[in-house]
Amino acid sequence: MTESASSAAPQTRKDIEAKIVALAWQDDGFRSKFVADPKRQFEERLGVKLPPSLKMTVHEENENNLHFVIPAKPKANMSELSDEELEKVAGGTDVLTTIVAATIAIVTSAAVSAIAGTTTGDWTK
Repeated sequence: MTESASSAAPQTRKDIEAKIVALAWQDDGFRSKFVADPKRQFEERLGVKLPPSLKMTVHEENENNLHFVIPAKPKANMSELSDEELEKVAGGTDVLTTIVAATIAIVTSAAVSAIAGTTTGDWTK
């Protein structure tokens, strides 16, 4: 990891996903490797070891197949918003965005902490 990578802000899941898609569209070799073993590609490109219990699956869409992901139901009680969530809503972020963001954070906490907390990674290798 370079000094610039360690001093840069951590990437969000959305940032990482966008880079993966862009690279897969540009590089068929990367796409093949990522589809075959996404966890290994994460570990190699980010220089981190992900938890052994973390499973990653890639679904390729085409003109005849469309995939939707329904995240795991959050453990938190989503019927009441926290003060922080209320602030986001009052600041212009809608409730659905807040709930989706909270759900993604809960569901992917192991991977995100391993990826974003350790390094910003280099998806251009």
